[in-house]
Amino acid sequence: MGKGFARRDLIRMAGGAAGLAAGSKALAQGSDTLDLFGVPVPRKLFDKMVSKVKPLDRVRTIAAILELEQRADAQLLPLSPLQPAKPVAMVSDEGSFYQTTLPRLVALIDRAEEKDPETAEKAGEILADVHASERVVPEALKPDPLPVPLSTSRKYAELKAEYARLFGSLAVRDAHQEAVNWQTKLIAQSRLRYEAVAAEVQVPWYFIGAIHGLEASYNFRAHLHNGDFPLAQRTRQVPAGRPAVWLPPSDWESSAKDAIRLLGFANQSDWGLERTLYRLEAYNGFGYRSRLVPTPYLWAFSNHYEAGKFVADGRWSPPASSRQCGAAVLITTLAATGEIKLG
Repeated sequence: MGKGFARRDLIRMAGGAAGLAAGSKALAQGSDTLDLFGVPVPRKLFDKMVSKVKPLDRVRTIAAILELEQRADAQLLPLSPLQPAKPVAMVSDEGSFYQTTLPRLVALIDRAEEKDPETAEKAGEILADVHASERVVPEALKPDPLPVPLSTSRKYAELKAEYARLFGSLAVRDAHQEAVNWQTKLIAQSRLRYEAVAAEVQVPWYFIGAIHGLEASYNFRAHLHNGDFPLAQRTRQVPAGRPAVWLPPSDWESSAKDAIRLLGFANQSDWGLERTLYRLEAYNGFGYRSRLVPTPYLWAFSNHYEAGKFVADGRWSPPASSRQCGAAVLITTLAATGEIKLG
């Protein structure tokens, strides 16, 4: 590498030429160098600089995903049915990074789960990190120094008609239709695992599936509560220290049951559409109502939501937009495909 190769060159390559096609060898394996978009970069230099430049953090993650996929290929692991029909090009720009890495990681975990647990665990760890950049801490579980009385707009009886009206006029945005189809297919294919939990806590299986997507990006190697990894440790983020009764290493199902029970949803009656939407919104919190913005937890990827988001540190950002599919969108698509019947 020439002496003129500087940090600005790495930034330009990471931020500009960031599209990586499926199966690409653009960040090739090699103990001493990385082939970064055609330029051999010493791994030590790459590791040193990546911690200081966010685009390179994303590029490094993409490199790790490619290396795990190559490992799976080398072991002749069969492809996962969760693999999207069309190859997903992983992109490191901020707006597309989550959406393009999510399908690859979920499929990789499923592919390696039985025959190569180490690869599945590494993919699960990466997915947990990727998910952490998108997940919004539930308002209802945040420490509140002063008790704030609930407003009347948070009462189910006064919100029931609104849920029915919004759901009845819901339309999936064309730009997100492919992602929505893939996620609902994923939920359907994981149905047996969701049903096993649902049978014990008496909630609809698709309620668990929607929460799994929003709280953990469908990562079965992370806690349903908030996507914390690994399952062998209690949660660290809000809600922290869960499950309270814990005998690690444990399984996803045990943790998932704790998450559903934590907010009192287990063994509740009335799981009609409006009540289900109300409980999903309650799971994340009603803070968006104070901003007069339909919560993306329900309505992201639909005509009812454009922008406005509580970012990771709790600040409100008007231009920020959720990159996670809303639960109402998942439910209406599951119903349209015949996976569930809405009463």
